[in-house]
Amino acid sequence: MKDLTGYMSINGKDTWTEYSAFLCEDKQDDNFNFGELLKPLEMKDYTAVDFRERDGEELPDVLPSPCYKARDVTLYIAVYASTLVEYNTRRAALMEVIRAGWVNLKVKELPATYRLYYKTATDAKVSADITDGRIVGRWKMKFREPKPGLTTE
Repeated sequence: MKDLTGYMSINGKDTWTEYSAFLCEDKQDDNFNFGELLKPLEMKDYTAVDFRERDGEELPDVLPSPCYKARDVTLYIAVYASTLVEYNTRRAALMEVIRAGWVNLKVKELPATYRLYYKTATDAKVSADITDGRIVGRWKMKFREPKPGLTTE
């Protein structure tokens, strides 16, 4: 397994060093995780006045600064271990940190730090790595980003 130190951090801790955890994809050559993190933000509607006696709706001549809706972000996460016991220990430790409160997620190739909180996860799919017999478990997690577009940097 390639060394993924520095690739991803949660709350300032390197996930590879602490838990042997990393973002993974559902399918080879997929970019689902980056797509989720980089998907365009949805704007909130401008407050408009809708008079029955007039066509359309009234808005100010100068629109206020755009504001964005909260969004859900779904990510695939994996944990790598030598044994099933080690895998379960690492996964439990990672989940404890994620469920404890705010998740400040930083991914090396992305400029932002995402401030999220945990919502739900699927069951983990655990298998042996065919290259060296180690255990790899992966699952899908859903987070909520209440104030998208704001970074913690």
